[in-house]
Amino acid sequence: MPKFISISCLPLPTFVQGGYAIFDEGEKHPDRDNLQYFVLFTIVKGSLYIAEDGTNYTLKPGDTFLLLPQHHHYSWKKIDKRTEYYWIHFSVLGSWTEDERPHQMAPNIAIPKQHYFTPAVTLVIKKWQQVDTAPLIPLIDRLLKYSSEQNSVGFWQSQQLFIDIIQFVQYALPSVSSTEQLGNRVKSYLINHFSEPVTNQVLQERFHLHPNSITRKFEAEFYMTPKQYLNNYRLMEGARRLRTTGQSVARIAEEVGYQNVYYFSKQFKKKFNCSPSEYRQQTPQ
Repeated sequence: MPKFISISCLPLPTFVQGGYAIFDEGEKHPDRDNLQYFVLFTIVKGSLYIAEDGTNYTLKPGDTFLLLPQHHHYSWKKIDKRTEYYWIHFSVLGSWTEDERPHQMAPNIAIPKQHYFTPAVTLVIKKWQQVDTAPLIPLIDRLLKYSSEQNSVGFWQSQQLFIDIIQFVQYALPSVSSTEQLGNRVKSYLINHFSEPVTNQVLQERFHLHPNSITRKFEAEFYMTPKQYLNNYRLMEGARRLRTTGQSVARIAEEVGYQNVYYFSKQFKKKFNCSPSEYRQQTPQ
């Protein structure tokens, strides 16, 4: 099942740095779990054996691949022949999510209501895809050239080229039904506001529909109610923070939307068959 990364583009993603990597037989990609940037790979030669959070990928020439920030990525197998690829780090201040379908992400910049013509743009990229590298590689080469020039002109040229590259690899959203559109909008709202109180009244005011209608259409798309999806998302986010941060269980519970740490622990144990503290102890850091 393909995965899509949906990124809010208000504000725009920003190019940070990039380069060209060469690995010889027997070498391995670095093991990292705290990189704060997205990493976009474009494979030129050989095979890159990369894993992210326990899922193994074998990348071939012509593949582009997007690693997520603050997730664990590493080599699951040593390089068996000379491998070369471009890498680009870019930063996102807006919201983003990874899922098996694209989502419309809310902007992080307030848009005045009178400016109704301003679009809330979402960038969607397939996590792993084959592309025509003939036009892409010259763009990346120019990006790296300008980024190596330590001056303001090189900086702005790099940012412009980065946007061209992102547009090249972005996924064009197909037309969808009204039920699917609503389901995706509700799901995106839940993802963007998971740490806040989300009630039927909140959803009714946000989407101008009766809660029963919202629930029925959401279930038609995702086979669960909005409440069930929100609780599951909160627990998954809580598990991620237990793996990757040193925050207390109470702090994590509060930040993922649970006002009562004991209720959070009860729901967590129901889903993962262990308490939050036990989960943290069992998970390699």
